Amino acid sequence: MEITLLLVLFPLFSFLLSGILGSMFKVSWFVRKSDYIGVTAVGISLLISYYLLFKVLHGEVIQENWFNWVISGGLSASFGGYVDSLTAIMLVVVTTVSFFVHLYSVGYMHDDPGYDRFFAYLGLFTFSMLALVLSPNFLQLFFGWEAVGLSSYLLIGFWYKKKSAANAAIKAFLMNRVGDFLFILGVITIFWTFGTLDFHQVFSNVNTVSAGVLSLIGLLLLGGAVGKSAQFPLHTWLPDAMEGPTPISALIHAATMVAAGVFMVARCAPIYDGGYVLPVVGVIGVITAFGAATVGLTQFDIKRILAYSTLSQLGYMFAALGVGAYIYAMFHLFTHAFFKALLFLGSGSVIHGMGGEQDVRKMGGLYKYMKVTAITFVIATLALVGIPPLAGFFSKDKIVGATFANEHHIFWFFLTAGAFLTALYMGRLIFLVFFGEERFDEETRKHLHESPWTITVPLIGLAIPSVFAGFLEGWFEHFLSTSIPNHVEEVSHGIELGLISLTVLLSAGGLFIAAYIYLWKKISPEKIASIFGPIYTLVYRKYYFDEIYSFLFIRGTGFGLGSFLNFVDRYIVDGIVNGVASLTRWSGEILRITQTGVVNTYVAYLVAGTLIVMIIIWLT
Repeated sequence: MEITLLLVLFPLFSFLLSGILGSMFKVSWFVRKSDYIGVTAVGISLLISYYLLFKVLHGEVIQENWFNWVISGGLSASFGGYVDSLTAIMLVVVTTVSFFVHLYSVGYMHDDPGYDRFFAYLGLFTFSMLALVLSPNFLQLFFGWEAVGLSSYLLIGFWYKKKSAANAAIKAFLMNRVGDFLFILGVITIFWTFGTLDFHQVFSNVNTVSAGVLSLIGLLLLGGAVGKSAQFPLHTWLPDAMEGPTPISALIHAATMVAAGVFMVARCAPIYDGGYVLPVVGVIGVITAFGAATVGLTQFDIKRILAYSTLSQLGYMFAALGVGAYIYAMFHLFTHAFFKALLFLGSGSVIHGMGGEQDVRKMGGLYKYMKVTAITFVIATLALVGIPPLAGFFSKDKIVGATFANEHHIFWFFLTAGAFLTALYMGRLIFLVFFGEERFDEETRKHLHESPWTITVPLIGLAIPSVFAGFLEGWFEHFLSTSIPNHVEEVSHGIELGLISLTVLLSAGGLFIAAYIYLWKKISPEKIASIFGPIYTLVYRKYYFDEIYSFLFIRGTGFGLGSFLNFVDRYIVDGIVNGVASLTRWSGEILRITQTGVVNTYVAYLVAGTLIVMIIIWLT
């Protein structure tokens, strides 16, 4: 059996076994044992991923055909596994994060009545993401794309009896459908243009297609990426997706699903290089990166703060794609996966210790009670902020430097400002949660404790790459250069050093200001909010995107479009149906008069009709 097929079958096996035996039929000897199957299955997939990485490191490109999926006319597509350096990196990211999330969930979800169902969904998601990443063609890519969307819907709405979770799942599903509709149009346009959906055949023939057609394809595919990676303007589903269990936030919304859009654009680099769409990608990324960072400053739910941080960092990746720095976008995806997963799992540890509390205003001083959680969380924060020598410092500075080197100075300005805002809102988070005065009641204090080892071990495990992954920068760039290009101009060493120094100083300044306000309390946050007044309200309300979308697409659909459709249904559709019925009845009444029962009358009708037909023929 092909090795890549085994890689995806183990999580699928976990899904089927946990879903059927544990959740659906509740077989007594299997109930609440899905964790054994899930952790083992994903652990094996993790080992296979590292084995495939080892093979690709030695110059191999693995192409395996599992089975022919579609053979119809000119369309021929198969399910299979294609592993080059880009795929190998994504496989390692997906399986590593998924393994730690499975292990973490053993402790975090141990009291949940849907325990087996949860592990079944985790297996389905991991299978879907691996199928997407391994795709050798656009049809399998679309299958994985949609399967990931379905898995996300199930996991976000895992607590489906909770109205906010059900609404969040529906919102994520519908907003992703908008992007997916554009994505499938892009796939159809590719087949119409190239006569194939195979990656190699499409990419090797892009030079035979006009830049205009490539731009159309790039825009349609970008629509799917914007929806899946929660970029402006389809970004509002991601913060609401925090209604799902915290391990899901780490798996889907920090490291894997939302990275699918970045991966897809990087995979389709030949298409984007041949068209005029890259500036659009960059603008979307910069707007998302800076806008989400401002919103993160005003939120109080610990998971929502991290959600806006994810939006912002994905924006950095899209900005890198937009200036042609495909490898730097993937490098930031790689490092971000580890420290953002660590942040979400760390927030889950905090919520677990606080008895479900998520408001950072009701925390404080948790370092004394949860040292492992606090230390690993601070490590991940410093990595995200970009403090050397942690992982985020290397990858984020590469992106910021690439925008300057390629003379996108407006992009550079807003991304540099975003680095300062990132340090400010993440500094605010750690000082409100782990340091300073305790703002919780005595009952909460009695139950505060460090999380069990099934939670802390994944935190420690993810902290290691959060510290050291950045040192792989040179190797990473060389390794990925065999799969995707990197169009970045050279700048002098002095300019490069100056750009890095400025970004680090701004990041350190953001942390200092956060400490000045929230740790040392030299300035009241409420006073700052009152000074900025309407601007603060605008940012706190997330620029009113939810309200605008609600008015246009929910209330607008219900009252405006709904009224119009009601008019069409009542007076046009029903009018046509009723009109046909009335016409038939009226015609019947007229024709009934002619039915006299007299044979001579019928003969006269026949003769008259024959004469009329003869006259018509003669005249024509």
